[in-house]
Amino acid sequence: MHTTTVNKIPASFTGSALLALLLFILAQGASAQSAWYKSNCPRSQKQAGVWYFGEKAGIDFRTGTATPLVDQNVMNALQATSSICDSMGNFQFFTDGRTVWDRTFTAMPNATKLDGYIGVTQPCLIVPWPGDSSLYYVFTVDMIKYDPYDSTKYTTKGLAVTVIDMKLRNGLGDAVSAMLNKPLLSPVCQKITAVSSNDSRGIWVIAHKWESNDFYAYLLTKEGMAAPVVSSVGSIHAADTKLARNNAVGYMKCAPNGKKIALAITYDRIIEVFDFNNETGKVSNPKSYHVTKPLISPYGIEFSPDCKKLYATAFDYLGGTMPRKPSCIYQFDISNGLNNPLIVDSVAGIRLAGMQLGTDGRIYISRTNDILFKKRDSLEVIYNPNRPGNACNFNLLNNTPGSSFPLLGRKSIYSVPNFVQSYLNVPPFTWDSVCQGDVTAFHITNKANIRVDSLTWDFGDGTTSGVFEPMHQYASAGTYTVKLIQKFNGQTFIDSVSVTNYPLPHLNLSDTVLLYKGSSINLHAGGGFTDYLWQTNSNDPGINGSNDSIVKVDSLGSYWVHVKDIHCCVNSDTTYVKVFQYYIPNAFSPNGDGLNDSFGMTGLYKNINFSMIVYDRWGRLVFQSDRFDRRWDGTAGGQVCPPDSYVWIVNVAFKGQDIITNGDIVFKGTVTIVR
Repeated sequence: MHTTTVNKIPASFTGSALLALLLFILAQGASAQSAWYKSNCPRSQKQAGVWYFGEKAGIDFRTGTATPLVDQNVMNALQATSSICDSMGNFQFFTDGRTVWDRTFTAMPNATKLDGYIGVTQPCLIVPWPGDSSLYYVFTVDMIKYDPYDSTKYTTKGLAVTVIDMKLRNGLGDAVSAMLNKPLLSPVCQKITAVSSNDSRGIWVIAHKWESNDFYAYLLTKEGMAAPVVSSVGSIHAADTKLARNNAVGYMKCAPNGKKIALAITYDRIIEVFDFNNETGKVSNPKSYHVTKPLISPYGIEFSPDCKKLYATAFDYLGGTMPRKPSCIYQFDISNGLNNPLIVDSVAGIRLAGMQLGTDGRIYISRTNDILFKKRDSLEVIYNPNRPGNACNFNLLNNTPGSSFPLLGRKSIYSVPNFVQSYLNVPPFTWDSVCQGDVTAFHITNKANIRVDSLTWDFGDGTTSGVFEPMHQYASAGTYTVKLIQKFNGQTFIDSVSVTNYPLPHLNLSDTVLLYKGSSINLHAGGGFTDYLWQTNSNDPGINGSNDSIVKVDSLGSYWVHVKDIHCCVNSDTTYVKVFQYYIPNAFSPNGDGLNDSFGMTGLYKNINFSMIVYDRWGRLVFQSDRFDRRWDGTAGGQVCPPDSYVWIVNVAFKGQDIITNGDIVFKGTVTIVR
């Protein structure tokens, strides 16, 4: 056995290449700001929006409705593949575990000899590098190859990893030479899956060691790949005969919410489910089911979107061209462990194999006769996998039997794509405009087998609606339990989700701010917001469009700021900056009559360091003060100063950062004593 730890920056990322990488990341962040008129964050979990698999088959889910694709003619995959979009649904690349093709369906030059073997159940898995939108891992699994003269000896490249850098080839991507086919673990079973960590800052990639009951969970973070967490639990995957080598075969999947792992051990005909701690990476609490129907073995594995049910396919894995027994689809209620499964359907003449949940909330199932006679050009579909028993509507859409998904002449064979399962953690309905005062629009994720006249929404605030996809305005911010109540064929199904209507960001700019001529002042919008946009009625380019919590202004006018918080809720506030109306007289009459008996400056800001000096016409100092409330009474050294003109100088320095200057503000002038 060997293991490898992958560091954050590959060896090739040094010097100018590393600088280019950092600059590219910064540029991406700067260009990702949303328009200011929007008050809700765009949903950005569309990595599983495009599927390429099987014999040139494809599906596009990005519009919310599955649409078959016939645009690629380069890949013929027998088993699972992997494809990836970025978080906003822009397609990146796909692979069969041996070759990586870019979005133009051209093989990446340095990624045509990966170590995945296309005959294994799950030969590959693409995983984005957390925190870096330009880097991706491609994990591959190799076939266990036995010595024909000694069945106890075998060779395999096992689990390996390659890094794809999307900055290469002008954004089409290629494998990083220093990170090509790096070995991680050998020997391994034909299983690999992945799910996000509980804080969503990392991704767990899980493999199973051969001739062992060890799970290896590798945590990927922005720093790179950590050493694996090993859990020894459940059945030993091993072989004591030639045919028993097929115990390496079968799918492994994480539940979309990251709390369970399930797998199939094909030859021993075992299905197992485990608890998964997506904080620590530990696997525990095994439960198993043994398929008792003769001549069929478990293969495909998938969880329902609500993670309450587990599905498995079982078919005649070792038979000839035509299967000897019908394929079965099992449904398990996970709350009962794996006891008393229901057989959703039993299909003769074909092999139901790989299973994959789509972003539309439906489970798609590959089907074929065998590898040589692949005559099936459609996918079977479980349309409502959250519903129990036959209510899950296998190949039944709007009471029409046989409603499979067409591939337009393309074939799946045993193949469906392999994804980070968190990308399929889709709620039963989505909503937008989640900010106080917004009208919230609700959208049903899976519209299959829902009757419009038998649907009710409960918004959790005492109001309901019978509209298929309603709009609702909450009277106040808060968290509400929203229920979608559906009735179909005499049964009632309820989906509930907590929906938060967020308060708007709090801003508290002063209505009016005073400013001395010759100084500047800082306007504070407050910290903790994701975006700031300052505007003014002037043409000052240093202010208009400024994306900072503080701006410096030095002229009068109206200034306003728009802020956006982490929920993409937007608020704004305005302040008016005007010049201080301070007053300095040009004459005074210190005669004791109570009128204009002293000289000083009035209207000054109080949080200042102040000094004032007065000279006579010959430059002799006659008065000085460091307090702006201490005024000159027209005397010097206890003697009355004669009527004349006197020169005064005032220095002002601001103590705080509310008003900032490049130095002291200096006021100068003359004042006349009148007696």
